[in-house]
Amino acid sequence: MCPNPPTLLMTYLPTISGARPRRLLRWIAPGLIALFISACAGVGTKPDPNEFIDMADYDRLKQVSTQPGIRIYRYLSPDFKRSDFRTVMVDPIVLYQSAEKDLGKNGITEETIYRIRNSMDITMRQLVRKQFGISYKPGERVARLSTAITGVLLDGAAFKPSRLVPISTVLKAAGTGNRINGSTPYLMVEAKLVNSTTGKVMGEGVYLVSSEQFRREVDSPEKFQQLANQWVRGAISVASGLR
Repeated sequence: MCPNPPTLLMTYLPTISGARPRRLLRWIAPGLIALFISACAGVGTKPDPNEFIDMADYDRLKQVSTQPGIRIYRYLSPDFKRSDFRTVMVDPIVLYQSAEKDLGKNGITEETIYRIRNSMDITMRQLVRKQFGISYKPGERVARLSTAITGVLLDGAAFKPSRLVPISTVLKAAGTGNRINGSTPYLMVEAKLVNSTTGKVMGEGVYLVSSEQFRREVDSPEKFQQLANQWVRGAISVASGLR
């Protein structure tokens, strides 16, 4: 049984009024809704969210730090002042992953994905609530925070994503030491803060985790949830200064 009806999932996904659909946190939503419906209904055909990707938008991100197996990127708008915003809308996290029964010891179920997403949503709201009020609709002095976790393929050492892939694809590639069509797989954790009324990007943070580091540290859904919470908090801090 599906743990979360598609109508409820649709209320979870980020939409920014008046903004041109761009990049992961906007264009991936229609694909994930369809993926969810397909999983619940048993439909085999799934849309490819890469149809909506505009990789040129990643050019504004600059590498600001490294950790073992992790590269950290940031963009901050020169117009961004935290004091300009009083409250923040927090969009539930987007996970690019569907159920897979053959992954790991027990596979990945829709229930597992639902549980991890809900736990991370709570973590994000707690983080925001420490320093801002929570808002549930766009308005003046209201920012909007969106986050996503997905797999991504890079060509070469530069941060030039060529394709998005499910999270499990990164884990499988690390297990076999394989590249995918000549590209290197990474886990990408992305956070974006925008003006809720204009859609203008105020700040953006990306944690890029190597497949080897991902496989070394993640051996269960619970461990993934723990580390993903840590990486999401880091990406949010890089994007907005929230800690």
